[in-house]
Amino acid sequence: MKKILFAAAVSVYCLLIALTSNAQGTAVPAEVQNSFNAHFKNAQMSRWVAIQDSHVATFTMDGQTWRDAYFTNDGDFKGVGRHITQDQLPISVQEKLNNDYSKYDIIELYQFDCTETGTCFFATMRNEKANLTLKLDDLGYVAYSRKDKIKQIKTSDALASVDRKH
Repeated sequence: MKKILFAAAVSVYCLLIALTSNAQGTAVPAEVQNSFNAHFKNAQMSRWVAIQDSHVATFTMDGQTWRDAYFTNDGDFKGVGRHITQDQLPISVQEKLNNDYSKYDIIELYQFDCTETGTCFFATMRNEKANLTLKLDDLGYVAYSRKDKIKQIKTSDALASVDRKH
């Protein structure tokens, strides 16, 4: 259950980054900061974000792309993630997305290398009817999915609503 909650926290993190305006001011426990420094000696920090019972550090290292390191409040390192492009996915994951989800546009891809379960991928997808979030393993197996319907507003209903207000 903890693994599922942690995986859900990873996908929520992507949304929180966009919503967090003062992430620099996050108080980080000493255990977490020490664990980060031990794992990522040459990192250039950008920000910390507190999520539920964990902390996420966004950083660069050795000139590479932005990464996110995940820690519990006790300083236990849980894994590292990064945003990727479709061509960086394993072939089996690309094929799964192309074959089974071809009616969706890929909005965001995120690779998470977990210390407990290995590498997984999160795909945020969308079409005119729904938003879809998938968690896939490196073989393309879908371990988790969430589909949210997009509420459609009919143009005539929207215009009638505006007319009633005036």
